[in-house]
Amino acid sequence: MNFAFTSEQEELKATTRRFLTQRLPTSLVRTTMESTTPIPIDLWQAMVDELGIAGLLIPESQGGLGLGFVEAACVLQEIGRAVAPLPFLVTSVLGASLLNQADSDDPVIAETIAGISSGAVVLGLACGTAEHPLHPSGTWHDTGIEAESRFVLDGAQATHLLVTLQKEDEWVLALVRADAPGVVLTQQTTLDLTRPMAQVSFNASPGTMVLDGPALEAATLAFEILADASMAQDMVGGAERVLEMSVAYAKDRHQFGRPIGSFQAVKHRLADMLVDLESAKSVALYAAFTLADQADDQAIAATTAKATCGDAYYRIAASSIQVHGGIGFTWEHDAHLYFKRAKADQILFGNGTAQRRKLAHLLGII
Repeated sequence: MNFAFTSEQEELKATTRRFLTQRLPTSLVRTTMESTTPIPIDLWQAMVDELGIAGLLIPESQGGLGLGFVEAACVLQEIGRAVAPLPFLVTSVLGASLLNQADSDDPVIAETIAGISSGAVVLGLACGTAEHPLHPSGTWHDTGIEAESRFVLDGAQATHLLVTLQKEDEWVLALVRADAPGVVLTQQTTLDLTRPMAQVSFNASPGTMVLDGPALEAATLAFEILADASMAQDMVGGAERVLEMSVAYAKDRHQFGRPIGSFQAVKHRLADMLVDLESAKSVALYAAFTLADQADDQAIAATTAKATCGDAYYRIAASSIQVHGGIGFTWEHDAHLYFKRAKADQILFGNGTAQRRKLAHLLGII
């Protein structure tokens, strides 16, 4: 297994970084996330049109690019680096992967997949719990769907919603249009406004069956692996940018006639941040390649990556605030954005403790 990006993958990273640097600076991130439309849909559509990344994991036979998870990792790292409030994770990675396992002959599912590739569809993921997002959020009766979820990723501006339900004696995954009867979406104010969430309620709402039975059980296991590995990429990208900001500030900020980076205490803190970053990058990259190759240890690799990167990103972001001193504590400084994203990412899909408990089960320790 080769643990290095190809020239094409490096170019994908560079192109994505260039687009986000030019079109989505942190000043625009702040303006967008504090508005009633926290996802910049027009910018997302432009990104889809220019880079074609929305259908990255969708097979070519269904109008996508048919690429693998390593390419997705390249984009996820750059989105994390920019703390971008974009729907790539939920729509193009997690949602698309679930729909890829459904019956593509179903016209509703086929139309939705095509909409993802074109950028017309934005998916919201109705989470059951933070650690178990595909646990049922309600029930599906003959009269329609009755459910409620407080934590719907990208929900406020979603065109379609994926929700897991109890139907008779089994779990099912349903696809529901956001404008369907009985669907009410309310934007939530959360710790990390760069990863927008909404509250959703369904009242006798119609839906389309996506997965059920053994197919949903298999999809749930695959989803957990994919979610953990994806979050690791986002966190590595953010942590890398935070360290760069901290080093630059330590060189520029002077006290007592010399850069603060020349002081031993600051040097040691920056060195610890670098060690954390390099460890996180290693496990995140390993997870990406094991997932792309469908290796036997992909679950172990993804779980380890989520735990390691989550804790490392949080420590790096917290240390960055210390390096920046008083200005780092202010809302006006970008260190604040990354710190909140780091904490939210650490919790999403299970924090370090939950991931290590999962890892212990995978290894047969408990």
